[in-house]
Amino acid sequence: MSRLIGRLVCALLIAFPLLTAAPAWASGPRRPTAVDIHPAGWMSSSASDINSHGEVIVTATNTVNGEIQPPLGFLWQAGKHTVLRPLPGGNGSLPRDVNERGEVVGFCQSAVHPARPCLWRQGRPQDLGTLDERGTGTALAVNDKGEVVGDNQTFIGGGLTRAFLWRRGVLTDLGGVGDRSAFGINNHSQVIGVHYSSNGQRAFLWERGTLTDLGTLGGNETVPADINERGQIVGTSTTADGVQHAFLWQRGRMIDLGTPSGNSGALAINDHGQVVGWSNSADGAARVFHWYQGVRTEFPGYDARINERGWIAGTTAGDPRRAFLLRNRRMVTGDPAAAVTALNNRGMLAGWTNTPGGNHATVWK
Repeated sequence: MSRLIGRLVCALLIAFPLLTAAPAWASGPRRPTAVDIHPAGWMSSSASDINSHGEVIVTATNTVNGEIQPPLGFLWQAGKHTVLRPLPGGNGSLPRDVNERGEVVGFCQSAVHPARPCLWRQGRPQDLGTLDERGTGTALAVNDKGEVVGDNQTFIGGGLTRAFLWRRGVLTDLGGVGDRSAFGINNHSQVIGVHYSSNGQRAFLWERGTLTDLGTLGGNETVPADINERGQIVGTSTTADGVQHAFLWQRGRMIDLGTPSGNSGALAINDHGQVVGWSNSADGAARVFHWYQGVRTEFPGYDARINERGWIAGTTAGDPRRAFLLRNRRMVTGDPAAAVTALNNRGMLAGWTNTPGGNHATVWK
């Protein structure tokens, strides 16, 4: 399963030589219908990931006397919220990723530390430990084998942030110089992350103890967003002119997926090599692109996500934005959506909607 990492930049999209057979119901597309999954008693919430079983990670927040309180994470499925509890003595938790086994990773507070890397199973937290006695950090991604990556704030080198891999109870520093963070891992234990330096961010691939710098498109920076099961990596890199371009990295080579003018970035890649991302047109309008085997298509929209069936989800342009699902070359739009952050292989979308009282975590199905 491709692990989606940096749920940052929006975009919507299209395109496509789809590689799988049409599902039986494709002849009569259904509208993505919103289901509010906001936890009761909280002011605001958002959903950030969903697995193929419909398990959704939700983060809820409250404000008291103008001060934001520690967030609390939940795992939602079929109308039920399971609290992702903090460690003993702590008040908050923040989930970041969920795998196909329903294991969730993120950070949780303890009586001593504001953030400890945590793995939850059935809502029970497991402290993954840290690389030294400074004791803070967060887990950012988990694969379907239960291997976890993230970063620790340490006393190493005068206070460096170090990328880690947790596997079967053993925490490993991924090496390299300087500040580093790991935020994606596939089921072959290939890890992606960034090295932070005075010149900007540089993407790396870690595999079996070897670190590889992915290079750039001629500029100073490269930030990865996703890695699939074939080890293909997508993200954003700068050109010699300082323009951001989407890229695909495979077999040691970086391919420019950008357009001659404007900024762009890739957000996700499935195991067939289909890529979705965002771009800005000459007039500054946000657009989404789909790229497959050298063919690129784009149009206005936001929040592009893609699943293993080649279906694409996001939000439409215009006011109000609406959730959309593109499958088998047919796009259907549904209920309003502030943001779509995830799409599973069953065609369920996750994200949030705006309400008068605050954001509400939402799924569309």
